Amino acid sequence: MQKQKLMQPDKTGSRFILKVTVAAIVLLCAMAVSSCLGSANIKIGDIVKFFTGREDELSRTTLVILKRIRLPRVAMGALVGGALAAVGAVMQGIFRNPMADPSVLGISSGSALGAAIAIICGFDGAIVGGTFTGTYIGAMIGAAITWFMVFVIAQQTGEYDMNSTLLAGIAISSIMSALITVLMTFHRANMDRIYLWMLGSLSNSSFSEVLTMLIADAVCLTLLIIMAPRIDVLKLGRETALTLGVKSSSTMGVVLCLSSILLACCVAATGIIGFVGLIIPHIVEFFGARKMREKLILSFLVGAVFLVVCDTFAKTVVAPGEMAIGALTSLIGAPYFLWLLMKNRIVRKGGKIRA
Repeated sequence: MQKQKLMQPDKTGSRFILKVTVAAIVLLCAMAVSSCLGSANIKIGDIVKFFTGREDELSRTTLVILKRIRLPRVAMGALVGGALAAVGAVMQGIFRNPMADPSVLGISSGSALGAAIAIICGFDGAIVGGTFTGTYIGAMIGAAITWFMVFVIAQQTGEYDMNSTLLAGIAISSIMSALITVLMTFHRANMDRIYLWMLGSLSNSSFSEVLTMLIADAVCLTLLIIMAPRIDVLKLGRETALTLGVKSSSTMGVVLCLSSILLACCVAATGIIGFVGLIIPHIVEFFGARKMREKLILSFLVGAVFLVVCDTFAKTVVAPGEMAIGALTSLIGAPYFLWLLMKNRIVRKGGKIRA
């Protein structure tokens, strides 16, 4: 019996490593295929030559497509998809709600409002610091203001409360969405650009934005992974967490702050891409990830695969045109959300109805 107990953690750890390895391999394959496909197809051999230092064997056109378009786009898709899925896992864990997603704090709507104001004011084409567009900066400012408003309202009692934070996020998100509608009504000339930005796209990704997203992912996700055991404790309730030495208010404040930074960077870089943070944590949990640390790591990898694959379809189905990736993820995620809602209602009825 003692030998079996000692071997069990190793067995569990080996399974997790295997899952991570498989997910990482699938991600690399998806990124390689996505780099090849588009309005101009590139051979997989050219990708291999590029990454093995044989750029002199490639044509100038191929190099330009890879460096300026395909590789930044694929990298951004992986980083944003992974971040959205990881934030979704955190939200579902900390709010103890399987239908929570990254948009519950209103950060997405705040970023969209900031970007809309930048577009209306004519700053969307401006380059700030030689790197970022005015839309990107406007989205970041909008996210920061929204985050500040949510946390000021939620901390009126001196503590971060889950219900107060959730309700504040929903209310402020509604206000921001209403303001966007008002702006679009009074500035019809810019309506198309605002609407297209809100649908989400990876087409304008640059290596500078990829680097910013990479730094945000590396820092915020590392800290979230370190704090993952505290999130698991929070799921047990405030009183239980306190008896185990975890202060729910401070832990929740730090975790939601890190999540908000990640989400703000995602929305600023690509616009609003919905449902990734809702469906991926459930898929990961289906494959046996229960602890938050494992769930975060696997959610990041699976979310990266999901968004890269969605973007591949978005840029090839109507080539040489392009489908809005936010619309594509919504087409996949919305039916899943309805199925999840019906499943939860059936479960709540207990013995009366069997799922």
